[in-house]
Amino acid sequence: MKLDLDGIQADSLVDMLKASFTLENWDSIILIADKLHEEINNIYQTNQQKRASGRSVNIFQLKRSVVYYFGYSMCLKGIALQKLGKYVEARACIDRYSELGWINGMDARGLDEVEYYRNIAVANRYVVDLSEGNKDVLEYYVSYIRQNNDEILPGIIHILESSILHNFRVDVILEEFMDKIFEEAEYYKQNRNIRYFIDCVYLLSLYYSKNGKISDSINNTLYVLTTSVSLNDNKGFRKAAALYESLRGQATAEQQEQYSKLMNKILEERELS
Repeated sequence: MKLDLDGIQADSLVDMLKASFTLENWDSIILIADKLHEEINNIYQTNQQKRASGRSVNIFQLKRSVVYYFGYSMCLKGIALQKLGKYVEARACIDRYSELGWINGMDARGLDEVEYYRNIAVANRYVVDLSEGNKDVLEYYVSYIRQNNDEILPGIIHILESSILHNFRVDVILEEFMDKIFEEAEYYKQNRNIRYFIDCVYLLSLYYSKNGKISDSINNTLYVLTTSVSLNDNKGFRKAAALYESLRGQATAEQQEQYSKLMNKILEERELS
């Protein structure tokens, strides 16, 4: 893959990374993250030379602390590598943003970013371990997400992904956290976490299906379909529709009726538009 990223400023590269993450375009993320890291390193080195010679530094119209760009570039690259199954390289990225205290000239915002990336590195090391099927870290990862409320939703996603891929049960963990996730559904729907929320419920459906809880799987799949339609989330809808079709033969009459009503509603709305 070839992307022409020359001349693009750091904050625009950040926006491109966020868009690529939403689209799950992992290869593009790696290229853009490398370019962002190169761009911010050039800015940092230029300012270091100015400091050394007693000249005033240039902020280069950056919206955030320099630390943020160093951390964000390697964090997103590490996630992309983990998603692609390149775990050794993913860990190398985590090492690069786990300790950013070496950066000179930090203000209070920069120090906060150092602490943020130090903390998120702990979680992402657990995620890589889980991706490799290392169940031994589950206890520690669950303890981590208990103490970090913002990590509950992505944390359960990672746990579900690993359990589905590596065939182990996590029922006790789901019992602890899923009620809380559903209780906060409206919050997730109204914030940037909607992609995480829909993915989480979809993975829960897959998990139930794989472990013989077909009725629960179909109910959650119908929930994803309904939520995806209301939020115009085509990606979530397509995945859930495919899962429902694979389970259609085991659906109850009530579940089939709910699905038919939803499909008819979609067709009617398209005819009116």
